[in-house]
Amino acid sequence: MEKPLASLIVPIYNTAAYVDDCIQSVLSQSHRNIELILVNDGSTDSSPLICQKYEHLPNVIYISFPHTGVTNARKKGVEAASGEWIMFVDSDDILLEHAVESMVNNAQNSDIVVGRAQGSKELLDVPDCCDWHEYLYRLFSNNGISGAPWAKLIRRRLIQDSPLAFEYNVVRTQDYLMNLGIAVTNRKDVRMCKEEVYVHRMRPSSTIHTVPYSFDYLTDLCHTADSIVDGTLPHEEIIRGRIDKHMYFYNMIIPENGYVGCKSHPFVKGIKKDMNEAGVWRPMDRWLLSVSSSWAVKTVWNLRKVTRRLAHPSMIPGDIKRLLNR
Repeated sequence: MEKPLASLIVPIYNTAAYVDDCIQSVLSQSHRNIELILVNDGSTDSSPLICQKYEHLPNVIYISFPHTGVTNARKKGVEAASGEWIMFVDSDDILLEHAVESMVNNAQNSDIVVGRAQGSKELLDVPDCCDWHEYLYRLFSNNGISGAPWAKLIRRRLIQDSPLAFEYNVVRTQDYLMNLGIAVTNRKDVRMCKEEVYVHRMRPSSTIHTVPYSFDYLTDLCHTADSIVDGTLPHEEIIRGRIDKHMYFYNMIIPENGYVGCKSHPFVKGIKKDMNEAGVWRPMDRWLLSVSSSWAVKTVWNLRKVTRRLAHPSMIPGDIKRLLNR
């Protein structure tokens, strides 16, 4: 019996140095029943020329239009897809050879299968199968399941039935909002494929490195995420999940902003307010939220690191490995 068709959608914007490797990794999949949809989002480098080398292949679709952002590119890709399954692949990343096959084999009756990136510890502490409610909460709160678009196999029908999937064409972290929009529509168990299926490459010119977060941006982003899950998750879970989510983003913005905090900003005040409402103590996090100057933030940041490692010694080997790889 032929295995189901999977549509792999690759949005492309000025990634000429990487996109050929990405395409080759898709075309080399052990799951042979695939279609590759290359969506050129107005690239100004040689990316279109590289993509056009493959458009003659029977299982490759090439789409090109002026630059409108990755959200619209993913939407265009879904509209062009005919597969039962959709998988988004960033054009500077690589799929491991058995990625699609492993995830399809794990699907069973689910509409979402989540895989693991190479070297990542995500999913390792997550059950092999989550009901829709647990998956939505974990995704919302960034608890063990990434909001990234990659390493997720999603049934095309579910994406088409999700009105919020492509509603938010924001500059950064639009993939988190997309996955939340899909998750609030899903009502089936979600399967975890815990083997490594994806290689995520950190590119210096990617959005994460060229568009830093601001506290105002995070306020709007998190408010949007709250509005997506409102009415689907209970209020108490939203509050607790919001604490983890906001601290996740706060821990991202601090290094990006030179370890300068902003204890008076509504985003920061809101985290402490939620902690008070939920009865969450977390003294090191509260301390970090209460300082602003670079030296004070760095001091608390490092003390918190030491405290976490005293509580979780299993983190230390990873620290040593990172130091040796520098």
